[in-house]
Amino acid sequence: MITGINGDGELRVHIEGLRQGLFVLLGLLLGFTVAMVLPKFDQRRGLVSEEAHAIDTTWLRAETLPEPQRDRTLQLLRQYLVVRRDFAHQKLADQTELNRHIQQTKTLQDQLWQQIVPVAVQNQTSITAAYMQALNEMIGVSEKRLTAFENRVPAEVWSIILLVAIFQSFITGYSLKRKIWLTLIGIPLVVAAVMALIADLDDPHSGNILIEQSSMNRLINDISQR
Repeated sequence: MITGINGDGELRVHIEGLRQGLFVLLGLLLGFTVAMVLPKFDQRRGLVSEEAHAIDTTWLRAETLPEPQRDRTLQLLRQYLVVRRDFAHQKLADQTELNRHIQQTKTLQDQLWQQIVPVAVQNQTSITAAYMQALNEMIGVSEKRLTAFENRVPAEVWSIILLVAIFQSFITGYSLKRKIWLTLIGIPLVVAAVMALIADLDDPHSGNILIEQSSMNRLINDISQR
């Protein structure tokens, strides 16, 4: 078969044209996917700082609440901060652990809300109104982080990229007049490396590229000293 393609000039032209077309298509698919995951990665990283700021604001406003709500609310916020920091260790594949963490987050949010309800019902002041606004924003950011975490590259996109990469590698090897191992191995390795990079950026809770939790850790240290 290899002799046939080497001896048939017209067939070789068609095969090489197919090879180049698949190479361009694969490059476009990889470039499109990288362009899709990079903004998501930046968004997830920004949401960590945004949530740390929201929790800090809620903490500061909770310090102005009357007793006994103040002490209980601050205790709950300490627990909540640790839970939200540990969200960075959750994995989409482990739905059981993820659901447990989501339930734990919602339970603490409900408890925080129930602390302010009696005060707001009896006498809603500017202090309680400011705290409730901060609490609402804090809850909203946690939901945005969860949505961004679940927003991944569709499995169909991965399937298409893999299919095109396999077919392109096969056509490249088939069309070579002389088998050059650097070409046969180098192209699949480069494609695999790019796909691994995309997978790392798409799942920043595992792998080599992780979203730093510096904002959360600093806030935990600051609160522990208050």
